[in-house]
Amino acid sequence: MGITIEQLAGDARLGLRIVGGLTGRRRDIAWAHTSELIDPTAWLEGGELLMTLGLNVPDDPVEQRAYVARLASIGAAGLAFDTGMIHSSVPEALAQAGDEFGLPVLAIPGATPFLAISRAVISAITADQVALVAQISRNQERLASAAMLKGAAGVVESLARILGATVLTLDGAAAVAESAGAGSTRLARRATTLLTARRGKRAASLRQPTFSHVDDEGYFTVQVLGKPKQAAGFLVVGGRRQLDSNQRLLVSHAATLLSILLDRPAHLHEAEMRLRRMLFRSLLRPGSDTDLGLLRYVGFAPDHQVAVVAVADAGPPRAAEAAVDAALAARGTPALVMANSNGLDVLAGASERTEVVRVALEALRERLGRMPSAGVGRGVDLALALDSYRQAIAAARVAVGQPGQVVDFAALSIFDLLLGTQSRDTLAAIAGSVLRPLDPVAAGAHGDLLRTTAEFLAHGGHWEATASSLGVHRHTLRNRIDRISGILGRDLTLASERAEVWLALKARELLNLTAAEAVAEGMADGISGSTVASGADGMSASEGALTGEVAPRRDRPRSDGPRREKGRRGPGRTRDEH
Repeated sequence: MGITIEQLAGDARLGLRIVGGLTGRRRDIAWAHTSELIDPTAWLEGGELLMTLGLNVPDDPVEQRAYVARLASIGAAGLAFDTGMIHSSVPEALAQAGDEFGLPVLAIPGATPFLAISRAVISAITADQVALVAQISRNQERLASAAMLKGAAGVVESLARILGATVLTLDGAAAVAESAGAGSTRLARRATTLLTARRGKRAASLRQPTFSHVDDEGYFTVQVLGKPKQAAGFLVVGGRRQLDSNQRLLVSHAATLLSILLDRPAHLHEAEMRLRRMLFRSLLRPGSDTDLGLLRYVGFAPDHQVAVVAVADAGPPRAAEAAVDAALAARGTPALVMANSNGLDVLAGASERTEVVRVALEALRERLGRMPSAGVGRGVDLALALDSYRQAIAAARVAVGQPGQVVDFAALSIFDLLLGTQSRDTLAAIAGSVLRPLDPVAAGAHGDLLRTTAEFLAHGGHWEATASSLGVHRHTLRNRIDRISGILGRDLTLASERAEVWLALKARELLNLTAAEAVAEGMADGISGSTVASGADGMSASEGALTGEVAPRRDRPRSDGPRREKGRRGPGRTRDEH
């Protein structure tokens, strides 16, 4: 309510004093009323502050006690007694009766008009009502926003949070569709029992749009969703106390939103998905001038960071898109999903990207029987979504061929990015063009030279560290490096030329690793390792980055090899050269 006895007495402008019934000082005042009747109870409803000059209050203490008792019996908020016109003070019997019945008795100073007290009470009640209407409006907006962002699940969760109640929806067969709050299973059982009983009675059919029920476990309200004669579902709200009028208004608003969601035509949902795809594509367009404020309507605040997840080989585009979108919507996760011919991309909050990957891969596995791989971009501002998208595509290329593998761009080394996505033919070309002169098959002595090369590059061109690692004298090492430089035609004392040789060594290492794996897999399938052939990409890197498609590559090497190199310095990080 608007104001209590204690708050009214605390208004210094009025000068009111509580002289009796102090225990009731926190009573709410519903209205302020004036009466000089000895028994005004017929004109009171309860909750009023009765103001009187005391014209007809009897002098007899017993009758004064009865006067206060009558006011207390109908639930008056208090008695305000004037002490300026007829009486100079509140009669002692009235104050004592106030203490006895817990009815606050206030003394009104002679300078305070009744009108001032009435205005204070009415102003507080009006302000309270305005605030209440504003709160109802805010709650309705919260429900509408939840419906837009998360669908029926969002409405149910939001309503449960606002009311502090258990909320669930049932489909036409009374099976639980969405639920939020404690004890949803028990509430569903109670509601289902009631609905079943009502179905069996024509007089109490489900044509009634809303009805309430109370039992030993508390109250619950059932609201029919959709057309009353053809119920598409039910909204059930339960709690220990009955809903007040404002809470019932909010439940009715939630039911309207849920009915709209249930009746939404399939073509409208498709149009919405198309618009979301267009918004996603516009963010990925170089130099995009997309109004980032539009992202609010799909759950993204312009100042929040986002990340892109690229899922490779997801299956039929539209089916994959629908499966992932539905799975994320069911969890209430704001996301934009866009499919392409060989995979799909998801834009989500940066803090939720790990969960988004898990949900997406699980949805594809359960609904389409796929076990794809995925790449994850870094968290960026909305305006830089294209950067995260490119990173996700690069990471996805490393993960391709490893079902269920998730590669985070942030965890990739340059070696992963440069070599981990190349075909075996390309790796062989890189290694052969540089290292062929040092091939141990050509001359047995060159085996030491190959190892020396690898150690020298691994130690960043540091003479002392390399000599110690090889167990040779520093001068011996210098002679070997001079000889290797002459054979390769590259000066290994220069960081730029060491980098080229380092890449060639890593290409050969990765090539040997993937070849061994291919042979092992071939033997497991009962075929010769020699029959494992490398295929063509069928798509250039630039095409993939432009369209968002992640092409499947049977010949693409696993990324386990590259990740073994983490922590080792590349050739460009040269320490002291002597």
